[in-house]
Amino acid sequence: MNIILIGARGAGKSKVSRSLSKQSEIPVVSTDSVAVYEAGGIPIPEFVEKNGWKVFRDLEFSILQKLETANGIILDCGGGILFDLDESGNEIVSQRKMELLRKIGRIVYLERGIEELIEKVKGDKTRPDLSKVTSYRHILERRLPIYQEVAHFKLNLSKISKEEAAERILDWLGLKSK
Repeated sequence: MNIILIGARGAGKSKVSRSLSKQSEIPVVSTDSVAVYEAGGIPIPEFVEKNGWKVFRDLEFSILQKLETANGIILDCGGGILFDLDESGNEIVSQRKMELLRKIGRIVYLERGIEELIEKVKGDKTRPDLSKVTSYRHILERRLPIYQEVAHFKLNLSKISKEEAAERILDWLGLKSK
């Protein structure tokens, strides 16, 4: 069985995935780290600047296809994993990625409030700019209901530690901490 963490940029997916791994001894695979590897080491902001969001979203799909037969991993997904772009460049829900994620494992949505998310990612140069077309707030307002819809389990991280979050996920899955 695989555990898949989804949520907005800044929700805490990477920190919770590392805590989950420590508590369960299940290895973590990060879609963003795999994307950097597949892009020849090019950081995601540079990759997106060079190739565009559509190519990056297709790269994410390719990564999910490769992970379809994985077993026994924690999958730390980038914030936009559930989305693609239409022919006009508008963000749309990615049915192809949602179907693959559901095949790959149990999906956990790590939730935080919009204001908290905006504050957490403000000025972070390690992430590609989302605001060239629309504000991060607008993106979050569109995305948050989609995360909820696709998830098997939802966990609000606003008032709990990453360790407690990991414990709750393991409890939900019926797994014990090591």
